[in-house]
Amino acid sequence: MFSTGDFSYPLLVGVSGVQGSGKSTLSYSLCKQLREVGIACKCVSLDDFYLDPEERAVLASKFHPLFQQRGLPGTHDLQLLQGVIDRFKRGEALTLPVFDKSIDRKLPKSKWREVEAGLQVLIIEGWCMGVEPQPSDELASPVNQFEQEFDKDGSFRLQVNHILCEEYQAIFSQLDSLIYLNGMSFDRVYQWRLQQEHMLKASTGKGMSDEQVRQFIQPFQRLSVWGMQSLPNIADIEVCLGEDRAVLQINTQLGE
Repeated sequence: MFSTGDFSYPLLVGVSGVQGSGKSTLSYSLCKQLREVGIACKCVSLDDFYLDPEERAVLASKFHPLFQQRGLPGTHDLQLLQGVIDRFKRGEALTLPVFDKSIDRKLPKSKWREVEAGLQVLIIEGWCMGVEPQPSDELASPVNQFEQEFDKDGSFRLQVNHILCEEYQAIFSQLDSLIYLNGMSFDRVYQWRLQQEHMLKASTGKGMSDEQVRQFIQPFQRLSVWGMQSLPNIADIEVCLGEDRAVLQINTQLGE
């Protein structure tokens, strides 16, 4: 998708896109291709940096009860993520956390992934990677039933936007390259996310019901739609997807 000869190492790559768009598949494919030509590469999901339920409960108590659910900016351990990035940039050995969604918490550290020193490329994939905060005037009106019912005064989305601005942009600014998988429509997210959950349940025996998935994705709608509007102008590579995830078009801004 891009020539590694255009970059110097270590290279930090972000892969962004709505839930179910194929971020993990693309990231692992890129890693495999890079390793085949002798480039040391690892990929990790932003999801692996989710705070555990007890930590999210503290956020919920401090800011808003909706922070109890994982997913939105504010529910990741950015200190842990920054530590990983720092060690990667220094060429040191590092450990990548593993979050188990079936039990809603990170696995014990003894089961985290050990990475040897000298890693050349680290790919971080996540649904909100690279997303900038929304303009304040776009926060006024709710975008769906979830916001109408649980965030009537807009305080939750305002706090999420504040955290996205004050904490996440410092992480995103360290990316050397950003790839955006543009799902083109939020209506596709439910079907894509449903497929993911069915696969999870088939492999682990645990997971959400179809209705729970429908409810789970609603908090993501606001920033997912905002990402579709804004990320094509930010990403180095935009991959436009069809309903079946087929690649319709690839737009590049490398070197601009």
